[in-house]
Amino acid sequence: MASAAPPPPDAEPPECPVCLSPFDAASAAPRVLPCGHSLCGPCIASLPPASASAASLRCPLCSQCVPYSRALGPSSLPKNLALISLLPSLPNPSRSLTAAAMPPPLHLPLHADHSRLLARFRHAVLPESASPLHSAPPGPTPAGLAIGSFASDLRAPWFCPRGHPVSLLAVETPASGAPKQESPFYRPSHAARVVAAIDALSGAAREEVIDLVAVSARLARRVCRVYGVWMGPEAAPLWLVSERHSGGVPRMLEERSSGVEMVARIRAVGMEVCEAFMGLHSEGMVLGCLGLGCFFLDRFGHCFLDLNQALALCRGVRAGVCSSKYKVFMAPEAAVVVHDKLQIKDRDLSGLLGPSSDAWLLSCFLVALVTGDEQLAAGWNADGSYDDWKNEVLTSVDASLIGTQMEPLSAIILSCLNYDPEGRPEIADVWKCISGSLMNSNIEALTSNVDLATRKSFMCLLLGELSSMCTDFGADESDDKMQSSQDSDGKHSASDEESSGGFVNIEEVGAAGMDEPKRGELYNSSTLLAHRDCVTGLSIGGAFLFSSSYDKTINVWSLQDFSHIQSLKGHEHKITAIAVVDNDNQSLCISGDSGSGIFIWCIDPSLNNEPLNKWYESNDWLYQGVHCLAVSGTGYLYTGSRDKSIKAWSLEDYSLRCTMTGHKSTVSCLAVACGILYSGSWDGSIRSWWLTDHSPLSVLEEGTPGSIAPVLSISTEANFVVASYENGLLKIWKDDVLVKSEKLQNGAIYAAKLNRKWLYTGGWDKVVNIQELLEDESEVEIRDVATFTCDSIITSILYWDGRLIVGLSNREIKVFYKGS
Repeated sequence: MASAAPPPPDAEPPECPVCLSPFDAASAAPRVLPCGHSLCGPCIASLPPASASAASLRCPLCSQCVPYSRALGPSSLPKNLALISLLPSLPNPSRSLTAAAMPPPLHLPLHADHSRLLARFRHAVLPESASPLHSAPPGPTPAGLAIGSFASDLRAPWFCPRGHPVSLLAVETPASGAPKQESPFYRPSHAARVVAAIDALSGAAREEVIDLVAVSARLARRVCRVYGVWMGPEAAPLWLVSERHSGGVPRMLEERSSGVEMVARIRAVGMEVCEAFMGLHSEGMVLGCLGLGCFFLDRFGHCFLDLNQALALCRGVRAGVCSSKYKVFMAPEAAVVVHDKLQIKDRDLSGLLGPSSDAWLLSCFLVALVTGDEQLAAGWNADGSYDDWKNEVLTSVDASLIGTQMEPLSAIILSCLNYDPEGRPEIADVWKCISGSLMNSNIEALTSNVDLATRKSFMCLLLGELSSMCTDFGADESDDKMQSSQDSDGKHSASDEESSGGFVNIEEVGAAGMDEPKRGELYNSSTLLAHRDCVTGLSIGGAFLFSSSYDKTINVWSLQDFSHIQSLKGHEHKITAIAVVDNDNQSLCISGDSGSGIFIWCIDPSLNNEPLNKWYESNDWLYQGVHCLAVSGTGYLYTGSRDKSIKAWSLEDYSLRCTMTGHKSTVSCLAVACGILYSGSWDGSIRSWWLTDHSPLSVLEEGTPGSIAPVLSISTEANFVVASYENGLLKIWKDDVLVKSEKLQNGAIYAAKLNRKWLYTGGWDKVVNIQELLEDESEVEIRDVATFTCDSIITSILYWDGRLIVGLSNREIKVFYKGS
């Protein structure tokens, strides 16, 4: 039989009818399908399954369904030797054998569960060819984001050209340890690795990823689109890839303008930011915190919200490394929730934050936009009074808008900064205010398409799973550290870290208390923040913690997780004292104010906001004001006032039963123990009274003319009485005999609490001292145990169940407890 004649030298080699590429005996060998048509190996491998079964494919030439084993690949099909003989030159036999002996690795088939997951995330998994990190600069950015661009064109559903800039946020980090050894014959495909990483996420995190992709696609006019997730060829984290624009809003603020240009800028940018917020709320999503760096401008000057940048900022807040000095906007209610990690871990957070919290963020953004002062917009998170900051904002905004068409914006900005979330306007109202002078027709149609009141809860980006990931990225420790005293000569060492805007994350709660602290032991703290002014008193009763303040409110906190329960409002003057009495029938919270008002609040599960009873001491306006309260087991309430007297009120009918006099100045503190009432005064004296008939018993301390130091606090325990003074002096009596007098601080000691043998003091020096009373038959000594520094003046101290609760003048309440 004659051999086939070789093809002529000028003959074209045979081509694959699908890809039109020339056949090759090695990499693109012609393979014969069962229907008789020949295709190259790569084309056969890329054909989709013909049906739900993966063991078949459909011939692209005749549309016939033919069997095909994807596990074995194109090599399972016979070669078309007739076409190979028509190739210009035959391959080297030895090289063919080597290539056959070492085929390229095959892709492992997907697990059944992963197949279903891939079907759901099919529009959120970017192809491997996108390679957005190919142009990333070395090293991470300050926000924890990676910057890059697409290495190839992306078709549906992304439609992104090559070189399109993107930002990448790490979503999932692979487990530490040695990398797994991959088989030389089988390896997982890019889609399989990405889906496996998605499957390793929690269910909530997966939902957040798919929601971000879907929501950003629907809001592409105002929100940078989140394209999906991508993973590199080597062991690398799963990246969330988002659209990125080059122009930043902070850079725009540097270019200050005035008059018409400023009004045009506020209208253009302000309206688009409002629309971004309203779009997110219509999708059931709120931010929780924000910064100017989360907004970018495209080449046409339109403003977009970058969700990747917002997520990176949320992670910084959750990790405790973003504070007011980093210019983060955060509503007060969001700050209370975020910086209590126990509440985040143990409670359902759905519905805690809503559109009203974002209204605060929008207002801060507008303050920065109008005034050009980003630090002022974020300034409330720093130390200081809320009212002072609000007045400063109003003054600055008014000065910037006066004489322009945007003057009405000042009032609505101020209303958005209302401390009570329910008192803030809707963002649609802000949009109307900005655009009202520009267009007055059909505004309602643009802003009333979504009824936010019918939505019960919102997904908060700040409280979500994605914000809690990688919180150790660039984060510093947020625990307050206290070092035990190294000797007894009064040399204390304390390390006080800068907390994030006055907040400290909780790591865990120690149930062992503070007994016998050890050298170098670590103490954690939690910050309770709801007051707007100086905290004046703390008291516990009915499973609640009560705190009073100069802001005329009483805040109620749960003792289980220290979450905020309610604010009791009704006082017209600054609240100066608070006490709780537990009767057989009910528990009562009693508060006194600087206007001589005394309010009785009933403690029950409903915590009615209306007082059970209230009355005012009848005295001259010059001496009005209740300074201290005390309750006894005999059914009496005792009040110390500026009129130098102590009054006994019946808790049955709230009538005045007795007035005790003897002090020469304001009665500043009261304490009850063992049937005796102790009173301290600004005249430097301490007196004791019988509770049975309210007659005077003795004078423990009498102020010496010329060297009078006002008594600021009294605490009793068993047969001990401890008093602190304005000159930093501490005195201790045992059985009404002075046994110890020592100067502890350079300034006034406003709070002293004696609990068994442990003494806690704090005041003007912003230092809490923990000391132990060492008692023998003849004398009492004080042993220094530990100290730690607070951010502000200490006004009140309370010890409860192993926790030291400290009220501060900067409106904070710190809860300290022993770390593990």
